[in-house]
Amino acid sequence: MSKELMKKTILPMLLLVVWAWVAYHFCVSLEQTELWKIWMVVGMPFGIHRMCIWLLPKNFDMGGTVGVWAMNIIVGCLIGEVVVVWYILRAVYVLIKYFVSLLT
Repeated sequence: MSKELMKKTILPMLLLVVWAWVAYHFCVSLEQTELWKIWMVVGMPFGIHRMCIWLLPKNFDMGGTVGVWAMNIIVGCLIGEVVVVWYILRAVYVLIKYFVSLLT
């Protein structure tokens, strides 16, 4: 059980906390904390590779191509935000299950 606890709670949450700390320092500008930017950057590595369909810029000029790629990244970040919440909920569930198994 401790291997599952380490694999599904401690390591992912440790990596998530470190990544959130880096994102916080990356997104603070002029002593202003922009929580939306932080949340998007935290979700980026979790959601970009889970996108099933990438919109490919075809027959666009440079501005259209940049816009399509920006939309791809934003959608990936939004998917990543949901995945981050899922990881946190899963970690809480596994932790509760572990403590209940210790008590019984």
